Amino acid sequence: MRIAVLGGGNGSFAAAGDMALAGHDVRLWRRDAEAVKQHNAAGSTITVKDFRGRREAKPSLVTNNIGEAARDAELILCPAPATAQHDIARTLAPHLRDGQVVFLRPAHSALISSRKRSTMPVIAPTRRLPRPAPCRGSRASTGARGRDHHPRKRLPTGVLPLGRKDHALAVIGERSPA
Repeated sequence: MRIAVLGGGNGSFAAAGDMALAGHDVRLWRRDAEAVKQHNAAGSTITVKDFRGRREAKPSLVTNNIGEAARDAELILCPAPATAQHDIARTLAPHLRDGQVVFLRPAHSALISSRKRSTMPVIAPTRRLPRPAPCRGSRASTGARGRDHHPRKRLPTGVLPLGRKDHALAVIGERSPA
């Protein structure tokens, strides 16, 4: 599955690393062009440390071009905090296509109000991240490390529009390595 992960924080790195290790085509977007340049110069890898040990993951793309990250993505995961949601939504909205599933960090829905097209992707906000939030300071200065804990077994999720819930839950379920 092609997955876009939006954000440059610990949750984004953990999600991108986990999904890349599960065999998905992962594109990581961060707005900080200098951090992206440094990450790519360091090999674009993400070190995932979890209950299985330490492993290296490599997204297919690390970019500061959100359109490039979201292009043809079946799932767009945005674990960014509420303070970043509005700007990310405004930047992402022109690039969204019908049928894409946007999986938001717990209870954030800024993307819904920013979408002004007749076709709407499926928005699936949840109460919490698919994995517990990583510890602060768990990534290197290049942003190349994330701590990835045990996946959650139950993740209550709402879907908008409700008529697209089967599609959204199938896409979200497919990305899960567990």
